[in-house]
Amino acid sequence: MFTNSFMQRREFLTTTAASLCAIRPAFCETMKQRGGRMASRLRITSIEPHTICIPYHPVNHDYLFKYHGIKLQLRTIYIVKTNQPGLEGYGDAWGPAMDESNLEKYIGTNPFEWLADTKLIGINMAIYDLVAKCLDLPVWKLIGAKVRNKVPVSAWTCSRPPRMMAEEVTHAAKQGYTWLKYHVDEVQNVIAQAEAMDRVAPEGFKVHYDFNANQDFETVAPVVKELERFAVSGRIEDPIVADDPDGWVKIRDMTDLPILGHHAPTSFVAGGQVDGIMSGHAPVRQAAKLDAIAEQAGIPIMLQNAGGTMNQSFLVHQACVFKTATIDHVNLARMWVDDISNEQMPVTNGYVELPRGPGLGMTLNRGKLAKYEHAPRRTYEPFIVVIKYADGPTIYVRHNPDLPNSTDNMRFLGRLIKGEIPGPKPAYDNDVKAEFWQEPNSSEWQQMWNRTVSGHVVKAGT
Repeated sequence: MFTNSFMQRREFLTTTAASLCAIRPAFCETMKQRGGRMASRLRITSIEPHTICIPYHPVNHDYLFKYHGIKLQLRTIYIVKTNQPGLEGYGDAWGPAMDESNLEKYIGTNPFEWLADTKLIGINMAIYDLVAKCLDLPVWKLIGAKVRNKVPVSAWTCSRPPRMMAEEVTHAAKQGYTWLKYHVDEVQNVIAQAEAMDRVAPEGFKVHYDFNANQDFETVAPVVKELERFAVSGRIEDPIVADDPDGWVKIRDMTDLPILGHHAPTSFVAGGQVDGIMSGHAPVRQAAKLDAIAEQAGIPIMLQNAGGTMNQSFLVHQACVFKTATIDHVNLARMWVDDISNEQMPVTNGYVELPRGPGLGMTLNRGKLAKYEHAPRRTYEPFIVVIKYADGPTIYVRHNPDLPNSTDNMRFLGRLIKGEIPGPKPAYDNDVKAEFWQEPNSSEWQQMWNRTVSGHVVKAGT
């Protein structure tokens, strides 16, 4: 049962977190003792980062690249090597490799000492894989008692025009998913998207709308109510700004759609603002804390760890232990056409099974690792975003997602335009649609490209 008492909430959160912090150091020492002499002498000798670039599926490869850029397509495989021949752990993290100065602190240390680390999920994953292999155990046994053997998972994509969102639903369903998550944006109409997805969605297929936690209650409330009309609508994440807890309560009270918090304070778990909470890109210890807090509050959690099949395996090992981890978890394992693990972990009726074997239960295909580490990488080519309002202006603007701090600019009109916003106030239900225009051999396109060199161009509506 939720409580609205500030003192009760503070005591509830503090007690739960403190109990978890107390047991972790003892747990690490116990695991080291279990491993005997080899475990006590085990040392990390090197960490090899391998940044790979695997193609997206044809259904969305061009749009994803233009929307988010090359950083979203890249992943880095970390191989943690030890002084025991053949004993190594694998980490799978989204994006390019981190600066190697972040890895220096691990060299020469015992990997058992890092089980309780709360930073760098890619390394945290490799450490768990390594330690579990040393003990000849599956990773989940380092986390706790197993409560399930398979977990629900969700596909992911970016916001696209309605007809393309329908294609995304069809594609995800063919892959075995029953859920699809995406961030709504201010250059598409989410109601039109929902209508298009609803027409093609198989029975029981649901969509998870992420509202970016950037707008107010008055703007978002009517959009949420309108989305209730569609059978495909499944849940709402981060509906409004996090500094309006009363607004979150009102949103939750007015809709039958579950409300999920991600970029929201943990106090929302006990405060009645959410029906569920997300652990995003978090090492095991942080996710375990959230599971304990959610269990006391009686609500479920969702894990979101972006990466490939190895990363998904790490997610599943955790979700099979965390009692509250029952919301369809987001991973990107099926976003690429191939992967560097020998195991595939297929999605069946929305679920993936817990891998077997020591560690993550994953083996590395070194041939594919080398292939995709040296694969050619697509580079930015000029295109124009055309944002057209019905009975309103048409905006032409450049977008290069590979520029610093520009990866997510398509979600927010102010960040995309970088100036005064023409047309109606940005919202998720405006009668608007954006397309990418790329015809460099067209004189009309070339003229508009030249006009947008110093900023966006606006043409009045007719």
